[in-house]
Amino acid sequence: MKKVIVIVGPTASGKTSVSVKLAKELNTEIISGDSVQVYRSLNIGSAKITKEEMEGVKHHLIDILEPTEDYSVASFQSNARKLIDEITSKGMIPIICGGTGFYIKAALYDYDFTKEERHNDYSNLSNEEIRNKLLELNDPEIPDLNNRKRLERHLEIYESGEEVSINKNEPLYDSLIIGLTMDRELLYDRINKRVHKMVEDGLIEEVKSLYDKGIRSNSVLSIGYRELYEYFDGLCSLEEAIDKIKQHSRNFAKRQYTWFKNQMKVEWFDTTKEGYFEDIKSRVIEFIKK
Repeated sequence: MKKVIVIVGPTASGKTSVSVKLAKELNTEIISGDSVQVYRSLNIGSAKITKEEMEGVKHHLIDILEPTEDYSVASFQSNARKLIDEITSKGMIPIICGGTGFYIKAALYDYDFTKEERHNDYSNLSNEEIRNKLLELNDPEIPDLNNRKRLERHLEIYESGEEVSINKNEPLYDSLIIGLTMDRELLYDRINKRVHKMVEDGLIEEVKSLYDKGIRSNSVLSIGYRELYEYFDGLCSLEEAIDKIKQHSRNFAKRQYTWFKNQMKVEWFDTTKEGYFEDIKSRVIEFIKK
């Protein structure tokens, strides 16, 4: 069984830094497990890793689509499994790094999707019921509860491809799943500061460029984009939009914690503790030797 190392955790927990350090230690490559970083031009709002931050480590599934294109869990599953095979064939152990839990689990476990997309009728579901389904799927960008069209579109994309297999707890790989955690209030503070940094780095200009091009696809429904679209639509002030980005990001981090703790066997490491990376490295070496 092929070995795979996975780095998960909530937004702003330090996944990018840890994955790069680990990849350099192991001389391997990283597969991005993020549903937004696949899109070109969505850089600041997605906290996309920069060339400098990559430190020469090869990354996959970043900047592979235009913002007008849709990306589904079935697409990620197919891409990720091919990359696992390719990287393993080079004698390396691939690292998957990201916070989109359902994508990652679908790649690692026996989820099977058909190639044809469905067009489901959700008329029998209330907005709250659709939202609850999206929460179960760990959708990182759940639209406003009153936006019926966007709620249905999100669920359609997550359910694109008829699910065939029911062996969802059957692992396809020998996986070591490392989770990054920290004090909740400290994480929320980091999230708030990160949002301020995004604004300073040009988030508003980035989103305005997409808005001016008339892009209304699924990609701009993600956190950091949809709130500013509401601002440009005149539905809220800029200050309110920024506050919403912070709030939605904090809510998302809370959902990520809950999802990973309930859905996958994760070994958690506190990133505020001194020497935490050495502990992670020791566990990885033990996993490789096993």
